[in-house]
Amino acid sequence: MTELLQLTGFEAALALVAVFVAGVVRGFAGFALSALIMASLATVIPPVELIPVCTMLELASATLLLRGGFGAANKRMALTLQAGALIGVPTGLYLTTTLDPEVSKVIALALVVGLALLQLARVRLPVTPSPVPTFVTGIASGFVTGLASIGGMVIALYTLALHMPPKTMRGSLILIIFIGGSLTFLWQILYGMITPLALTRFAVFVAPMLAGVLIGRAFFRPEYERFYRPFCLTLLVGLGLFGLLRSAL
Repeated sequence: MTELLQLTGFEAALALVAVFVAGVVRGFAGFALSALIMASLATVIPPVELIPVCTMLELASATLLLRGGFGAANKRMALTLQAGALIGVPTGLYLTTTLDPEVSKVIALALVVGLALLQLARVRLPVTPSPVPTFVTGIASGFVTGLASIGGMVIALYTLALHMPPKTMRGSLILIIFIGGSLTFLWQILYGMITPLALTRFAVFVAPMLAGVLIGRAFFRPEYERFYRPFCLTLLVGLGLFGLLRSAL
């Protein structure tokens, strides 16, 4: 098994635990699967090999969660955000080839942390759900995805700033990640990133990840919804600070 995964026994065990924990968070919050996996395993598996595995795991988790989240999702917002991302992603990818991606990533992470801290401090950000700012946010999320692979954090931050009901926000994030992940998967096929090794790792990781998703989804009950917003904001701050610390080191 470890030979097929091209990992040591310890690395394989770490990866199984990481995808399970990330699945639990994804099941409850509706996002952060890839961010947590990348934060946990990027020193074990090269990011260029880990990204296609994360994409396939995102699609598997979104497929499982979509049935319960689709009805609650703000579909117009999700489609508008993804329309903007179609412009933002290639722009970000282009700049990745001309700018230092680490510098860009630090700027993006610092912005996410700062805005999330403002929301934790109950400072209301000047955002609205109307089409134009939603489309612009989609461009920004796509741009940051192409530049630093953290576009999902931008969308999560935007939906939190709108003070949407937890059920609507979670459903919207699930739908957005499903659409965006499907498009990303097609791009990765064209770029030859979906390799036999990536498919093998996905096949091994998908079961513990989905088990985690089911557990996390079970915790998304009305009596726990009051914890949803502070949990998501704290998660964004934690992921952002971890990314900044890792870049500094």
